[in-house]
Amino acid sequence: MFDTFRGLLMWSIPISHFTRVAGHFSAASLSGIVYITINVFVMQAFVFLSGYFSKKPERARETAFHTFLWPYILCIPFFYLVRLIIWGHATIDLTVPPFALWYLFALFFYRFFLKNYIKIPHFLELSLLVFLFAGQVPFFSDTFALGRMVSYFPFFLLGYYCTPEHLKRLRSLRKSYCAILGAVLTACSVLLAFFGDQFPVGYYLLKNPACELGVTWYWDIIGRMMIFVLACGWIILMLNILPNKKNYLAYVGMNTMPIYILHLIVRYLVKKYGIFFGIFPENVVLYYILIFGLASLCVVVFSSKPVVKGYDFVVEGSYGILLWVLDKIAIFLARCHIPVAAAANRIMDFIESSEKSIDERRSLKGENSWIKPEKKEAQAVEEVQAAEAKEEAEKPEEIQIEAEPPEAIKTEEKEAQAEAKPKEGQPSDEEIKKAVVERTTVRMAKPRTETQPKKRDKPLLLDSDTSELTDYKGDNLF
Repeated sequence: MFDTFRGLLMWSIPISHFTRVAGHFSAASLSGIVYITINVFVMQAFVFLSGYFSKKPERARETAFHTFLWPYILCIPFFYLVRLIIWGHATIDLTVPPFALWYLFALFFYRFFLKNYIKIPHFLELSLLVFLFAGQVPFFSDTFALGRMVSYFPFFLLGYYCTPEHLKRLRSLRKSYCAILGAVLTACSVLLAFFGDQFPVGYYLLKNPACELGVTWYWDIIGRMMIFVLACGWIILMLNILPNKKNYLAYVGMNTMPIYILHLIVRYLVKKYGIFFGIFPENVVLYYILIFGLASLCVVVFSSKPVVKGYDFVVEGSYGILLWVLDKIAIFLARCHIPVAAAANRIMDFIESSEKSIDERRSLKGENSWIKPEKKEAQAVEEVQAAEAKEEAEKPEEIQIEAEPPEAIKTEEKEAQAEAKPKEGQPSDEEIKKAVVERTTVRMAKPRTETQPKKRDKPLLLDSDTSELTDYKGDNLF
């Protein structure tokens, strides 16, 4: 069901993007209804699902860079070239994520710092409060995508705190109630499209302060409350009506990243040439057919196996090169002065966690690793230690020759040995040792009874932080 949900959301995004730039967009029309409907819940649902599948904060931190930030870094120069080719001019502003790439940038921070902020008491309530008043903060804008990061963050936390039991309750809605809910949500989109003059269409993206859009502070708070309710309503509706069976949308939901990134090239072309591309006659019916048809074509093409493999080849291959470079840097640093070795150890920890992430992603896809791993720093250290041990073993042993004790010392030793001899009737030391050994052997051979408690080699302690059993050294036993 989740893959089907992601597939539907992914199909909706190109429709929204093409509708806005197709050349005949109007808020008070069918295109406005479609655009508003998609933008009040699609990205919120994506973020919700991402939070739901981030239940392991440590793992989320390990994979955040590889999954989200690395593709984002690659896309910055790539889309600079795309804009340069299509428009003839382009700029790079590292403080503003290029168009839809803000989502990758935001999810990196959501997942990377998840381990830290979930420890803050009542953090979900605090994020909702910030969400309501974010439109009144001037620097919550498109700079570093702060406006969107703050506005979509509560949905990530809702997904994280949502348990399978909660999800089961949300999916228990009757069909009649689902029909009523769908009608109400659609009616809200129609009302906002034709009568929501207080909210320009750009407002639903939640990326700029209200003052920049000409929205008063009280309408901004009302609008954000309304968007939150509508988004939750659409998510609940989709959870109830989408099937659990495998289908084509489920396949699309497993390959969303190539679609999300590559369809932006088509969007630039639509924005420059229009949806008709100067080929088709301008007609209202044909206008919507081309929008939905082109969006569907992007989904089919960019989710196909050749495109997905090409995308993985570029992203995973470049990431493998990055790890190789970091590996060489770590080896170099490890051979430098001792304080620098700490930095090398951190780099090696990052490389190991990243390679583990790559292997797990490939194992899920059923693919073998095509990148040959280089020698890791741990292996290099082991080789150095083995070489040092070999050198130590090859060194000639120092022969210590004790000097002959003088006659006085020999006389004292003989007297001490004579005193140490047992008297008649007393057992010697050897006899005492033999008796102790025999007694110990008998006790060990004696079978253990149920009344005799089994002793542990190490005392077990219960770690209050992890609620797991640990030994006296603090290492996890499980």
